[in-house]
Amino acid sequence: MKITRFNHVAYNVAGVGAESRAFYTGLLGLPEVPITFPGRPTVMGSDRGFWVEQAGVQMHIIGAEKQGIPREPVNTHVSWFVDDLKGAIEEIQAAGLEMREMTGDVGHIVWISDPAGNTVELQQDPLITKG
Repeated sequence: MKITRFNHVAYNVAGVGAESRAFYTGLLGLPEVPITFPGRPTVMGSDRGFWVEQAGVQMHIIGAEKQGIPREPVNTHVSWFVDDLKGAIEEIQAAGLEMREMTGDVGHIVWISDPAGNTVELQQDPLITKG
């Protein structure tokens, strides 16, 4: 698997959404950016979170309650783009790792856990076309 570039980092702030927005966009002065998914309307932040971006690096602030399960998408996580998501999935399966997968109007996303239990998200790099 080849990581091509950083996608985003996500923090879970369930229960402190308004205070978190004031902290990140007010005190730190990070610009809030639209939340975008392929096939879905573009929205600014909601009660379920908001996104900020500085110098092309995004941080997703997630306001959804965590369920406490492994590879949880709404947990704090780092997201990386890969050159070949299908190949990455094959490598993950060959390594015997469990993964969580989502496909549909949000694209194709995979979540795995590192050895310490931290959530890692992988997505196909949209700048690299795979047939």
